[in-house]
Formats: sequence, C-alpha cells, structure tokens
Amino acid sequence: MANFECAGCPNALDNTISLQCHRCNDKYHVACTRITMQDFNVMSSEMKSLWICDVCRCKQPRGDHSNTPVRNSPVEMEFVTQRVKSRSNCSCLSASNIREMIREELRNIFSNDLHPKIHEIKNTLASFETSLSSLNQDIDKVKSDHANQSEQMQHITKENETLRAANKSIITRLTQLEQQTRASNIEIQCVPENRQENLVNTVQQLGNIIKCPIAPENIHFCARIAKMNTKSPRPRSILVKFSSPRLRDDFLAATIKYNKTNNTDKLNTSHLGIASAKNTPIYVAENLTPEGKILHVAARRKAKELGFRFVWVRDGKIFVRKSEGSNYIHIRNHDTVNNLS
Repeated sequence: MANFECAGCPNALDNTISLQCHRCNDKYHVACTRITMQDFNVMSSEMKSLWICDVCRCKQPRGDHSNTPVRNSPVEMEFVTQRVKSRSNCSCLSASNIREMIREELRNIFSNDLHPKIHEIKNTLASFETSLSSLNQDIDKVKSDHANQSEQMQHITKENETLRAANKSIITRLTQLEQQTRASNIEIQCVPENRQENLVNTVQQLGNIIKCPIAPENIHFCARIAKMNTKSPRPRSILVKFSSPRLRDDFLAATIKYNKTNNTDKLNTSHLGIASAKNTPIYVAENLTPEGKILHVAARRKAKELGFRFVWVRDGKIFVRKSEGSNYIHIRNHDTVNNLS
C-alpha cells in the first residue's frame, strides 16, 4: 500500500489498518472514524467496501439541513449508509446477536441442566419439609405424653405418700395391738442356762426373793426364747406369761422396789443359788415386740450419747428423761429418737 495521508488527520496511513470511502475514495485510519476496532473486526469485506465516510454522509440532504463534522464523539456504529435490499444474509455478528446467542445458550443450559436439578432440590426440600412436619408432630406427641406422665407421676407420688402414711399408721396400730397381747408377759434376762433347769421353779424363787410370791397356776407359759443377736454371749432370756397383766405389774414393781432397797446388792445370780466366779446381774423387764426392742436399744444409745439419765419402759411404751427435774419424752418411733437433743 502506498503512503497516503489520512483524510481525517495529518498523519500518513503507512501500513496501518484503514477504511476507504465508497463514494469519495478517501482513506481514513480506523481510529479517525466512528467505528471501534471491535466493530471493525466483525465487519465483512463487503461491508468494508460499502462504507461511507461522515463527510459524504453529511452531503446527503436532511430535513433540518444540518451538517455533521468528520470528527465527532463515538456513537453507535452504522456500518453502511446505503441500503442494499438484496443483502439479507449478513455474515457479521453484532453485539446484540452475541448477547442473544449467550442468552439462548444460558436458556438451554438452564432448561437442560439446571432446571432438573432445581426440580430435584425442590422435591428434596418438599420431602424434608414433610419429614420435619412429621418430626414436629412426634415431638409434640412426646411432649404431651411427657406432660401426662409427669402428671401421673405426681399423682402416684402423692398417692404413695398417702399410702406410706397409712401403712405407717397401720404398723403402729398393729404394734400396739401386738404389745397389748404381751400385757401379761415379762422377760427375765441374764439367767445362766442349765440343761436340768426348772424355769417355773426359777420364777417362783425370784418371786420369793422380791417378796412377790407366784403360784404355779398363775404361770401360763415359761420358756427360753431365741436371741435377737445370735452372736451375743448372753444366755437366752426367759419368757414368762402370767395369768393377768395385774400380776405382771406387781412382779415388775416388786423387782424395782427390791433393787432400790438393796442398792448395793441388786438382784443377781447369787440370789438364785447359781455359783459363779462373778455375780451376774439379773434383769426383769416387760416383753416388748421385736420392733419395740430395736427402738428401745436405739433410744438407750441416743440417751447415753446425749447424757440422758433415765430410760424406762411402761406398758410397752418407751420413755426418756434428761434429769430428775426435766419432762419425760415418749419415744414413739425412730424419728423421735433422731430428734432428741
């Protein structure tokens, strides 16, 4: 290409990319026209050959007879100013065509790839929502069942407390009734055992010593009873059932009086003619129920721990007193023992 001057600027064209006007045959740098390099690259050879410069286009008659200078700010590209009706198959791709192609491709991608996946996600979410709803219903049912069970548990707890109180009252009454059946009984403790012993004679001998004579017909039952603590070295106690509670009370009162009168020589084995290296004290007490005996032992231990001076049994009831001038306390149960102070 010869060195022509650009019709739009004073610089030579040299070998730079240029456009030649279809009418005036003037040549222009592409940069000196209103066509961008991007648009220039997509122009076909035919469109380049039909291009008309702005000078020639300005010479065309217009309604307002206005002129357009050669150089102007870039506007939308107009490839040709002369319409050719027979040119329907244009091989160029405009920006709008490219955008439409991209949109079409995106639609295809969305329709073929994304839409099924989105549909699958929607189905999964719907299934999850159904499962979550079912789970919420199950949780509500569990809460309701828990509330009902809690209410039932409270009712059962109250009922259990009532039954415990009633059971405790029944046990107390049964113990009292059982104790009443022992109203004529006494226990003689710490009398050494002998295979040839005559327990009725032993009871009569004790009655004579304490000055409370007992006729054989007034002794309805007399025998040794089993130990509560099998490991205890003490001999088995002698259970005696008299003919009446009054005779039992007289025998107990005579024993207490004898021990008070003979403070230095209280009732012991020597009075029964039982020879031993050491005289062993003999105790005469009311015949308590097994529960009463356990309570009596607990009361004696607690009284000793707290310094109570007196612990005694009367008519099957256990009493304690801290000193001679203090009030007595009736030991009804283990709670009473624990509350002693």
